[in-house]
Amino acid sequence: MESASSSRGEASYRSSITASHWFALVGWVLIGSSLSSLLFAALPVRLVDAEWQLRLISGLLASSTILLLGTLLVCGAQLLNLRSQKLEKRSQVLRLAAGWFAVLLLLIIPFQFYAGHRASGVVQTSENQSIQLVKKIIQGVRASNDEAELRQFLASLPSPPPVPARFEAPFPVIKQRLLTNFDSRLNAVNYQAGVLRAQRLEKFIADATRNSVQALLIAIAFSGIAGESGPLYGLFQRIGLFRYRD
Repeated sequence: MESASSSRGEASYRSSITASHWFALVGWVLIGSSLSSLLFAALPVRLVDAEWQLRLISGLLASSTILLLGTLLVCGAQLLNLRSQKLEKRSQVLRLAAGWFAVLLLLIIPFQFYAGHRASGVVQTSENQSIQLVKKIIQGVRASNDEAELRQFLASLPSPPPVPARFEAPFPVIKQRLLTNFDSRLNAVNYQAGVLRAQRLEKFIADATRNSVQALLIAIAFSGIAGESGPLYGLFQRIGLFRYRD
């Protein structure tokens, strides 16, 4: 009986070691896969570019779920083989990294609003430049007193419009036609800029809200993995999380 019980115990221990090996292997593969995806999402690197910062945040959150699963598998592998010092050391390092990764996820929440504001400002500046250019053209056409001045002004523009060698109507008529055309263009540009600005704001609010919720949930999960060694564990515990450990 004792021999049979010992054999079953040895078989169970070997099964646990085998499962631990595969858990760790799959876990590290998932961690490597998520980090490589994040690396490629960050290329080319443009640290001061707001669009790049937002793209990096999206890539980080997209890979965080796979990263979380990989971390759980590696830590679970250590629990299946408590005698392995190598697994214990790697698990401790991973738990420490998980705690600080949770901090990074929480920092993402306010930073994305700053990056989004900067990115929107760049686009709005470009739109304002287009509006100012149309206004400048209108002012230049109004200031032209004859055909020669009008041709000279139009030729000085960054993208000169096509001008026929000879006007088919008197100068006052041509001038009024140009003013009517560019007034219509100015109204269209102003309207389009307003519509696009509203669309950008709606999309950003939706994306930022989704990212904030996801970042908070993933941060809680990584803090739970880190345990008491994590910098945020005490904070989350005070607000009622991780009570199952009490």
